[in-house]
Amino acid sequence: MRNCYLASCGLVLAALALGASANAADSKRASLEAYISEPLPSLIQVVGTDMDGPVFADAKGHTLYVFGGGRERGGYGGGGDAADKSKCMDTVDKVTTGTMAPWPAGMELPDLATRQSCAKVWPPLYAGDDAKPIGSWSVITRDDGKKQWAYKHKAVYTSVLDQMPGDVNGGGNLHAQGASGTMRTPIGPDADLPAQFDIESVPTGRLLTLVEGFSVYTWDKDGPNKSNCDAICENQWKPVLAAATAPQAHGDWAVIARSPGVFQWTYRKKPLYALIGEQQKRSLHGADIPGWRNVYTTPAPAWPKGFTVQNNPGGAVLADANGNTIYNFNCIEDASDQQSCDHPSTTQQYRLAICGGFDVKRCNEMFPYVVADKGAKSTSQIWGIKDIDPATGRYVAAGTPGAVHVWTFRDRPLYTFARDTVPGEVRANSWGEGNGWRNGFHAFWVREEFRRQF
Repeated sequence: MRNCYLASCGLVLAALALGASANAADSKRASLEAYISEPLPSLIQVVGTDMDGPVFADAKGHTLYVFGGGRERGGYGGGGDAADKSKCMDTVDKVTTGTMAPWPAGMELPDLATRQSCAKVWPPLYAGDDAKPIGSWSVITRDDGKKQWAYKHKAVYTSVLDQMPGDVNGGGNLHAQGASGTMRTPIGPDADLPAQFDIESVPTGRLLTLVEGFSVYTWDKDGPNKSNCDAICENQWKPVLAAATAPQAHGDWAVIARSPGVFQWTYRKKPLYALIGEQQKRSLHGADIPGWRNVYTTPAPAWPKGFTVQNNPGGAVLADANGNTIYNFNCIEDASDQQSCDHPSTTQQYRLAICGGFDVKRCNEMFPYVVADKGAKSTSQIWGIKDIDPATGRYVAAGTPGAVHVWTFRDRPLYTFARDTVPGEVRANSWGEGNGWRNGFHAFWVREEFRRQF
């Protein structure tokens, strides 16, 4: 391994170990994460996903989304759909709104001849005329007079990018990274957790944390529902204690007695601890210490065989077999419906402007696709392989002359950057508008050590 930029090489070793163990695991998705059941309309179900936990889905298994609810700017009313309203109609937006600099209002949107309406890209989850509210689900009347399901007062949609149960391709490109604009977010049931805990989605999986956001850990030297952490161990590690009235066992959860009247939480039979003095939330630092591990309710699927993890002053990035950092492209249009423009089925004008000044040849040279070897296979839904026409940026049928066989993440192609000259270099990180979140490129961080601006 080359010299590490950081004080310890532990983050790279931990990331490599995670990838190796995941590659050795069964390629099928882990068992469905525990969740709290709630009343559902008859045609709505819960399905498992690779990186988003349990989600609500329609009768065909297609993931359900709402418009808004995260970090938002622009769009309808500045934050997606208003309560009990849907503005996602069959009309095609034609001009910019001026809510996302540097675009002024009234500019014609690109590729209007092929631009689809919001309702085509995000089909509303229509309700029958006799549909009745149930639990957190209600029925709203759209401006076009049709009935639509709403969840917690937010209108519900599916995505045309989702083809199979478990797909969550409509929710943006790189999981756990933000964007400057109003996002469509998948919806699902609440996790079945004690009140002290929460789940945070990070690139390595669904990370179990304390409700304050700090990571919890397990120790390899503990036994099933047995803590071997003695007084010396407790100088660095604090057992996560449960109240004396906590339930003795509930699904994956139980408590063990450390001493009379003092109880410690266990998850899947492993006692839980916090790292004393840890200041960074959602941290992986504790797992740099031999024998200690972060806890995931659902680990992220393994990245493709042959991919590597490279150290960087800002953390660790995913890279190809040659150590070239992998990037994803982010894009949200400055239009009323805030459609994403990062998928090959959408206009390529934004990407071409950023990566090559509208010069296709220059763009492909500056940001080449991550090529998949012949015979390479994906072991999960989150990673895929498709053929793409480099002249148009569109997916094409396998074997099409001139096409490139490329790796995808959430059904978006991945890229490297020609100006990165050493493994782990990230010269194209934040390349584009809005630090790369609105329209541009970001490195595929496996682990970040510095706080993002967005």
